[in-house]
This record gives sequence, structure tokens and C-alpha cells, in this order.
Amino acid sequence: MIGAAIARVRRVVVETWAGLSTAVRGIAANRMRALLSTVGIAIGVATLMTIYALVTGLTSSFTNQIAALGSDTMYVTSRPWVIRGDWWEYRNRPPISHDDVEALRQGAPLLTAVAPVASAAAEVTYRNTRLGAVRVQGTTSDYIDTSTIKLATGRFLSAVESVSAPHVVVIGSSVAERLFPREPALGARIALGPQQFTVIGVLKPQGKAFGQSLDNLAIIPIQTFGRIYGARRDMAIAAAAAPDHLYEAEDQIVEVLRRARGLGPETKDTFSINRQSELVKIFNQETAALFGVAIAIGLITLLVGGIGVMNIMLVTVTERTREIGVRRALGARRRTILMQFLAESALVTMVGGGLGTGLGVVASAVIDRISPVGAELAPSAMVGAVVFSGVVGLLFGTWPAMRAANLDPIESLRFE
Repeated sequence: MIGAAIARVRRVVVETWAGLSTAVRGIAANRMRALLSTVGIAIGVATLMTIYALVTGLTSSFTNQIAALGSDTMYVTSRPWVIRGDWWEYRNRPPISHDDVEALRQGAPLLTAVAPVASAAAEVTYRNTRLGAVRVQGTTSDYIDTSTIKLATGRFLSAVESVSAPHVVVIGSSVAERLFPREPALGARIALGPQQFTVIGVLKPQGKAFGQSLDNLAIIPIQTFGRIYGARRDMAIAAAAAPDHLYEAEDQIVEVLRRARGLGPETKDTFSINRQSELVKIFNQETAALFGVAIAIGLITLLVGGIGVMNIMLVTVTERTREIGVRRALGARRRTILMQFLAESALVTMVGGGLGTGLGVVASAVIDRISPVGAELAPSAMVGAVVFSGVVGLLFGTWPAMRAANLDPIESLRFE
């Protein structure tokens, strides 16, 4: 019993090895045909790899940017960050004011920190070095508790500086590296536009999001910001919720602001609350359809390539009909013939998958270098692409392989 099982296993191994060897010899004997067979597969796999890399890079960039907002932080704005509906419903909303900030500080105990945030762009100068389009944020000392920023050196804005409007600034790591390549930044006097500021802190690097540096930043007191860029400039409120009380804190924000703004029971909110999780949900909804269409295009290309492989394998079966008849007459099993042609078909498509994966890696590297949105390709995706190509070969090679295995030996020997 055991001996018979061992014999069967040995026979399967020998037949498999013989089938693979014959398949390799068949591909080598028809190199040009095999190369042409792989073109459609290579194009389809390269398309899928590029799409995968783009979606992965876009998702990674978006996740990094959203992570910088803080998972327990909500941003109160006059209009939602993503408007889905009638714009006219939001255009006449009153801007967020310092009264709203104070109302939340006094009436929302579930908020651990509340900070106004206003933004502008300015040229930053130190001696002969000029940096254009630096993002300037006006805020208070509580902002560091509502965001994920961390100090590398120095300190952040103090509570007194938040209201006394001194000319002090905390700069991002990119600004510090470019303005002070060989000297310490702390205590230096830099110019934001025409105004001079003293550097009191430097932030740790935060990286990039959507190709834009998060470290090209300068933070100044909100009162100072208002005097320079205008006190009526639209701003947001960053509000950090107590741990495990995010949704209760959101309800509290709605209650406090509706009361502070004198809104009646039938009046809609005149403000919006933006959360990290909501943005991720909207992002996934908006990209799902686009990703599906792109994947469908890649799969259609693979389908065309698979049909091409099947057609060429049928031609190969016809050309080798007499060879199949000789092998069957010498005792070759149908299973052996079937395995040989399936292996040949799978090898052809796997070669195409390997070429397509290489093209996808090159395309992803080029996109990652020249595009503001990165492209990421995981090693598991590369291996999966080659394996999937082999599966495509097995599927589309089944009919030609079965046709070869079912040929009548006598009729095959008569074939000219």
C-alpha cells in the first residue's frame, strides 16, 4: 500500500518535471512567438502595477496629511472642508470669530484644548536668504496640544504671548535648515514680509503630504497675525477632545456654538465640524469608483493578452500534432500532455508578468520622482503580479491543453 503510494508520487513528480522541461524547450524553440505572446500580458500587468502604485501612494500621502491633524482633534470652520451639495447653502455663513473660541473654552468641558488657527503665505527673509510662499499660521499656545507637531529645539508660544501680540515665531524644520544651515536658529531675527520676528522654537520634521512639505511653516501669535494680515481673515478652531469622548465633545461643540450664535431650534448650523475619520471616509468613497474603473481597464488588457496566448497555444497544438501522436504512441498519458501545455502557457504568461512588473516598477519610480503625488509599490504586489499572470496562463491555456491531451494518437500520427 505504502509502496504503491510512493510509486504514484514518484510518477507525478517525474511527469511534472518532464512536462516543465518540454514546455521550456518548446518556448525556447519558438522564442519570437513566445515574446509576442507576452506583450499583451506585460502591458496589462504594467497597467495594473502603475495603477496600484498610484492609488497606494495617493492613499499614503492622504493618510499622512490627515494624521497630522490628530485623531482626537476636530476643526470648526464656517464651511465644510469637502462641500457635497449646494454651495449657496454655505456661502453666506458668518466667519468663525474669537467669540466662538471663547465660548468653546468656557462652555465645553470635554475639550482639553481650543486654539484658533488662521493662515496666510509670506516671504521669509534672513540676511541674504529669501524663502517664498512660506505658510504662516496665527494661533495660540493651546495649538501644540491640538496638533501632532513637536518641538526639536526651543519652546512654543506661551499663554501671555498668545494675547500680548509680540513678534516671536516658531519655524518648521525646512525653514530652519534653509535659513540657518550653519548657525543656530534660536534667538535670530527673521523677516515675515516687512515685519521682524525673533525665533523662539524649531519644530521636528513632519514630512510631506501630496508632494507639499509640512515643514515649510512659521507659527506666530494670533493677535500678531491679525495686526499684520487682518483681524477679519477667515479662521478655524482646532479643538482637542478628551480621550474616548470624541463624539460627546462634538455634540458639545454643536450645543455651545448654536447657543453662542443665537440659533433657533429650526435654524440650521452656521458652522461645520471636520474630523479626520470623516475625511478618510469621503476620500475612500471618492476614490473607490475611480480605482474600480482603472482596475477594470487593466483587467480588460489582461483579458486581451490572455486571449492572445490562448490563440497562439492553439496554433502550437496544431503544429505539434504529430509530436503529440508519437508521444502518445510511446505511452505518454493524457495527463502528461495536459500538464506540458498548461505549464508552457503558464510560463509564457509569467514571463509576461515579470516584464510587466518591471515596467510597472520603472513607471512608478518615474511618477514618484516627477509627480507631487507619490507612487508606492510593495514587494508583495510584485510577487502577486507574477503569480496572477501564471493563473491567467493556466485559465487561458486550459482549452488548448485539453485539446492536445484529447487528440487521437492514430489520427495524430497521420497528420501532415
